[in-house]
Amino acid sequence: MQILDGVLIYPEGKGTPQDGVISPILANIFLDIVFDKWIEKNYSETAFERYADDIVVHCHEFKQALRLLEAIKKRFKDCKLELYSEKSKIVYCRRNQKRQPPFKVRYQKSDFLGFTFMPRIVKERGKLKLGFTPAISAKSIARITDELRKLKIHRWVHFSLSRIAELLRSRIRGWINYYSKFRKSALRELFRTLNLQIIKWVRNKYRKFRRRSWYKAYRYLKGIAKNFPNLFEHWKCGFLP
Repeated sequence: MQILDGVLIYPEGKGTPQDGVISPILANIFLDIVFDKWIEKNYSETAFERYADDIVVHCHEFKQALRLLEAIKKRFKDCKLELYSEKSKIVYCRRNQKRQPPFKVRYQKSDFLGFTFMPRIVKERGKLKLGFTPAISAKSIARITDELRKLKIHRWVHFSLSRIAELLRSRIRGWINYYSKFRKSALRELFRTLNLQIIKWVRNKYRKFRRRSWYKAYRYLKGIAKNFPNLFEHWKCGFLP
């Protein structure tokens, strides 16, 4: 790798650099042979999804899942790879309250591509039932919240509110386009944090709110959101202050 000052860094050992730009490409090339073609040849009826080195394999029975996990471990070991033990687990996709396995289930939820899949109440054909559906994961919310805090929006007092909305538009639109595909209401916690950042900006921007309670600044922003509901991208989706 070549860093910004031109210095070349040579890797020690084998493997791809963690979070490296080229790592997903190399993973796709390597795992296409090591995993995709192997499982299609030996377990043709087994459904799976893979994105770079993140893989989900679907099984109908617990014993089938155990046998397949051991086979995958052996396949990877033969190809000089090792599964990440903390992520390699069998998850019980509970979808029915009546049919339960005769043993204690350890995992009933799993993260994949920024979403958490777990049992949730869903509405199907006008009836409520237990499903196994995705929603934005707690890790994704924490990561984006940390990103918002690092932006320090409350200190952008040299900008107008419309300018702040313009600067944040592409970020917010990207989060909504990706994470609102499933269980859009789960984004409420994330955009509550963003609205609080904007309320802090109101208090810093206008002197009349600095020594008054937070509620005054909140009421002021709420009034703006009512009159201009399309100002921020998340306001358009109903996540108003």
